[in-house]
Amino acid sequence: MKLDANALLAVTTVLALTLIVTVACSLGPDGVAPKYIGAAAMSVFGFLFLNRLWMISRKRKPKALIQPGQPATLVMALTFPLAMVLSAALPLIAPNGDYGIMIIMAGVFTGLAIQSAAAARMTERQD
Repeated sequence: MKLDANALLAVTTVLALTLIVTVACSLGPDGVAPKYIGAAAMSVFGFLFLNRLWMISRKRKPKALIQPGQPATLVMALTFPLAMVLSAALPLIAPNGDYGIMIIMAGVFTGLAIQSAAAARMTERQD
């Protein structure tokens, strides 16, 4: 099985989201692990579902974030996992804070990367 750049982006954002949730659960206030795990899952699945509905209502199809032959899109797409990994350091700097919005933002980035990988795969199948 060959992974293209969009699939690798989706894998790295899922791993970065896992890192963020793990660090936030371990360094956040007591008893917030279920809230953070639920926020991560709901933000990813919520983005995928709601964005799909929006795309259907506008009669649009999602596009891949990383386009072959355009290296600038690769560099721009790398900002998602980079920003997510850097934000995972926030609980180390300010322990016992509430990191829910950070997890939701990372979940939306992850949903966008997953949608991009699916769009790239559909485009590959059509070619």
